[in-house]
Amino acid sequence: MALSEQTRPVTTADLVDVVGLHANTVRAHLQELTAAGLVRMETVPPAGRGRPAHQYTITDQGRAVPRVNDPAFAEYRGLTTAFATYLAARSEDPSDEARDIGRAWGRQLASGEETDGADATGLVIRLLTRLGFTPVPPAEATPEEGIALRTCPLLELAEEMPEVICQVHQGLVEGALDQYGSRTTGVQLLPFEEPGACRLHLRDTGPSGSGS
Repeated sequence: MALSEQTRPVTTADLVDVVGLHANTVRAHLQELTAAGLVRMETVPPAGRGRPAHQYTITDQGRAVPRVNDPAFAEYRGLTTAFATYLAARSEDPSDEARDIGRAWGRQLASGEETDGADATGLVIRLLTRLGFTPVPPAEATPEEGIALRTCPLLELAEEMPEVICQVHQGLVEGALDQYGSRTTGVQLLPFEEPGACRLHLRDTGPSGSGS
């Protein structure tokens, strides 16, 4: 993320100069990142005549998103590739086994989380943000749309072996919700549901609490 390399708040025009993309493209990405809590937007008065300007800074959550060029991430991806390949080749039911692995992983990740009184859905969104999924909650008027997952830390692998990787990710959400004490009765992850996003649906989510 180009914003992580900036030492001061920047405008859309500043980022256009850095990344070399069209201003509308940069603006659309900034809106998605702001909605996901990865970027903070501030409105500043104009220096002269004209409309107020917007400045952007990366948030702590944004800095926590895995970087694909991070050696630790490369190691994690290599390990996941090895286990996914093994399951796909050796398991009689790789999807079920992958989902069980995801549940165990989700419980482990959630067990170390500070809940801060947040509800289970909010905690899952925060966890998915930290893992690099860029979750965007639905608008209040259209809750049935579910949570859009705009990025995937293992996109190429998920495209190659969705029956393993996507099931791990669904299991991860189920395990985390269980650890948070949620009463969610249904978790549905729809891989590649639309261009640029998977969709995650959570149903009947109750208040969070301590998991077992």
